[in-house]
Amino acid sequence: MRDDRGSTVPLILGFFLLALLITAGAVALGDAYVQQRGLQSVCDGAAAAAAAGGVDLERGLTPGAGDAARFADVTLERAVGAYLARDPERVDVAVTARTSADARTLTLRCAETRKIAFGAMFGKAGGVRHVAESTVRAPVF
Repeated sequence: MRDDRGSTVPLILGFFLLALLITAGAVALGDAYVQQRGLQSVCDGAAAAAAAGGVDLERGLTPGAGDAARFADVTLERAVGAYLARDPERVDVAVTARTSADARTLTLRCAETRKIAFGAMFGKAGGVRHVAESTVRAPVF
């Protein structure tokens, strides 16, 4: 019986470390999920701001003009830039725009890299890249 003394301490420490790792993983996944939802919300708002801010989808943009690295339409860039400037945490959001073949649908693609809680623990010290898309269409009368 004396040889078994203290053998539960390593087992308890092992389970404690495992519980800590699982908790850190859940927090990291939750943080990444919340950030993705936030980016989707920002992208939806930017698309709505573009539609409300003078981008005339009824008339149509130049087809394919938004396929460049950044925006080709100055009005679109101004409307989306003004919307993103409201939130100082979203200054690093990269937005690209493209139009449909009939030039009546605008799709914004928003991307950013943000650090997550316990990211270094899971090999994501540089952050996690989030991408969201939002589409706005001209009304049909």
